[in-house]
Amino acid sequence: MSLLHWVWLGLAVQPGSPLLDAVLKEFPDPEEFFLSGESGIAKVGGISQADALRIRKTKLSAAQAAFETAKNFGADVLCRTSPQYPQKLLEIKNAPAVLYAKGDLDCLNRMPAIATVGTRNISDYGKRISGIIAGGLGAAGAVVISGMAKGTDTACHEACLSAGGKTVAVQGCGICNTFPAENEELKERIMENGAVISEFAPDTKPQSSFFPIRNRIVSGMSLGVCVIEAAARSGTSITARLAAEQGRDVFAVPADVLRPTSQGTLKLLRSGAVAVASAEDILSEYENAYPEIFAAAKNEFSQRSREQKSLSRSVPEHTPRQNDLRVKRPAPPGLSPEAKAVYAAVDFEPLSVDEISDLAKLSSGQTSAALTELEIFGLIRPVAGRRFRLE
Repeated sequence: MSLLHWVWLGLAVQPGSPLLDAVLKEFPDPEEFFLSGESGIAKVGGISQADALRIRKTKLSAAQAAFETAKNFGADVLCRTSPQYPQKLLEIKNAPAVLYAKGDLDCLNRMPAIATVGTRNISDYGKRISGIIAGGLGAAGAVVISGMAKGTDTACHEACLSAGGKTVAVQGCGICNTFPAENEELKERIMENGAVISEFAPDTKPQSSFFPIRNRIVSGMSLGVCVIEAAARSGTSITARLAAEQGRDVFAVPADVLRPTSQGTLKLLRSGAVAVASAEDILSEYENAYPEIFAAAKNEFSQRSREQKSLSRSVPEHTPRQNDLRVKRPAPPGLSPEAKAVYAAVDFEPLSVDEISDLAKLSSGQTSAALTELEIFGLIRPVAGRRFRLE
């Protein structure tokens, strides 16, 4: 079984095409398919004229050139039978024939692996929650998988790296190229502390049609996919749908329901996605399988909560108040305007969301998003009857 013929097959069959599985069902060894010629094409059946033409036109010399380009870049070439090929991908339909990968290849099979995805038009809230979730996952020892796009992907990769974690970037272009171009430095950091992979030929330029194709790899390599922010119709929503079809868990972060980039997450939550606000929330789903990772996430979350409380506590909590001896701590830096307004409205006596909305002069959606933010900072806590009070 020749690696070069696997590369040839990856070029001869369009990435993501169901034709790949059909070919490999008839010819488990791509070299046999290559040598079979016209009779092999006829045996597979269901091949369109365009597919047949592409197969005929793809020469072994093109595979050799792609292989050499990858090697000159310092990338490894992994086929489905390679030990370092992501084994989770073999569970999905139309897994790539070949992956070009550079970095710590052990990351490709390390578990638990969680995909974090979201809009390119990330909000300040999205940046904060990306840092909390991806940073917490990385610190706990989980692998964070994303697509290195602008916005949420970039924020998640950076948060994971800053926490000392391992992250994998799945590119929608050849591994020798970088998209977006301004992420070149980030790409270098990922290759030093994780891995960058692509199924496209090494010198392939990015195209918009490639990104939905690569999304099946992002979800396929993961135990679950966490959606930070997403519009109702977006590439992120496609990734979540693919994750569900692949039997992966789907998580979503609650946010301001009035924001367009929250409509996708709202739809996911209505469809049964698990609502999460921290790495601990996600990894608790895998506590039995990876108890040491969950324990690390729990410790990391507790440590961050203590640090936030320490930063925000600038006055002693012993000044008398009517009916309570505690004092509300000053709002810590970094809160959104909505969270500041809600924090000013809540007290030690529990209040309903509607009551808080009226006091803060915000919509219920804005109030709910702000309450989630304040919970993350450890400033408030929910009580019975969907009411909230100061922590």
